[in-house]
Amino acid sequence: MIDTVLGWLFKIASLMRHVRVRTHRAYLPTNTDCYFINVTNLSPQRDAEITHVWMASDPEVHVLNSQRPLPRRLRPEESWETWIQVDRLPENVRETAHALARVRLSTGSVIKSKRNENVPPIGSIPGS
Repeated sequence: MIDTVLGWLFKIASLMRHVRVRTHRAYLPTNTDCYFINVTNLSPQRDAEITHVWMASDPEVHVLNSQRPLPRRLRPEESWETWIQVDRLPENVRETAHALARVRLSTGSVIKSKRNENVPPIGSIPGS
């Protein structure tokens, strides 16, 4: 009986979609100060499709990056990242914008960002 219940719980959990959004501030190689928005599909079996990315400031600032076009489909456990220049944000949020990133999925779900505390000092941008 316990095996059956655990089996069903595992099956239900594997069918759920879980997406994480993290932000960090860093510089592009061109010395441009940016907020990087990393989206990771933590689902073990389901794809997730990103349709919109924006900063929930006043006014909202949409992240339209020609190098990272949307929509973007993420396979299970795949990550993708885009960025927005700090100087595109309203001055009053430029220093504290880590929690302002929003990602909308094709399902209509909107995920809020959290600050990524564990970013290596140098690296590549996922999804390139």
